[in-house]
Amino acid sequence: MPVLSEDSGLHETLALLTSQLRPDSNHKEEMGFLRDVFSERSLSYLMKIHEKLRHYERQSPTPVLHSAAGLVEDVIEELQTAPVNNEEKELLQLLSTPHLRAMLVVHDTVAQKNFDPALPPLPDNFDDDFDEESVKIVRLVKNKEPLGATIRRDEHTGAVIVARIMRGGAADRSGLVHVGDELREVNGITVLHKRPEEISQILAQSQGSITLKIIPAIKEEDRLKDSKVFMRALFCYNPKEDRAIPCQEAGLPFKRRHVLEVVSQDDPTWWQAKRVGDTNLRAGLIPSKQFQERRLNYRRTTGTLQNPRTLQKPL
Repeated sequence: MPVLSEDSGLHETLALLTSQLRPDSNHKEEMGFLRDVFSERSLSYLMKIHEKLRHYERQSPTPVLHSAAGLVEDVIEELQTAPVNNEEKELLQLLSTPHLRAMLVVHDTVAQKNFDPALPPLPDNFDDDFDEESVKIVRLVKNKEPLGATIRRDEHTGAVIVARIMRGGAADRSGLVHVGDELREVNGITVLHKRPEEISQILAQSQGSITLKIIPAIKEEDRLKDSKVFMRALFCYNPKEDRAIPCQEAGLPFKRRHVLEVVSQDDPTWWQAKRVGDTNLRAGLIPSKQFQERRLNYRRTTGTLQNPRTLQKPL
């Protein structure tokens, strides 16, 4: 096997691994899956981007200007207020293109390190009804993406409880919201007497920063790293047609032969998974293998099963 030098990049290592894969009659599907993953063009692009960023970190270059966009505006103004020759006219057209001006704006943003979200100060009018140690104020930043959490009403206490955290969502990335936490306020709005549907609507309509008042769970479960499991789907699934799913918007649609990466099996009924090769980093809900098999068995007994297949097979 060829030896890589210390200067070899990740994409070169990936290409070498792909070339070393040999046909194996006992593991034909597994080898084919690895070859498809390693040969994915988007993965190669990610490796090259990673190397560029590492090279940038080692060099630590400093920007020559922090206001390149402003300098271009001054040059355009000078060119527009005086007679220009052909070269100056071409330069004026080039500097006026929206793509170049957008690139310069991005350059200034990075040069000024002005890319962190600006959070407003926390409000001072917090209620004093709770013990200071029992209340947690969480501020998250999200765009049009969902918060990545589902809620439920506790049957005994009536409290609004975080029922599920979707892997890769805004709540999961923050590491501040956990299953079992009690939700009290959303952006200063008390949710104690609101229905879960109303609360979900408030969360969905909130853009930019969102402030949550939370009573942490008394006993938080250890957040152990789940082993990644890859499975190939044996049927098509559309969460919008599944009346059993707890939240259709959180479901993950997939088609037959799609490769799924199961990232959480904490819920015995609804697993969390991502499609391999999908650019969306957030996980979605899929029926667990056991739950899908129970549904298939029920349909067999009732005679409503049209295509008797199980959920997926491990890779």
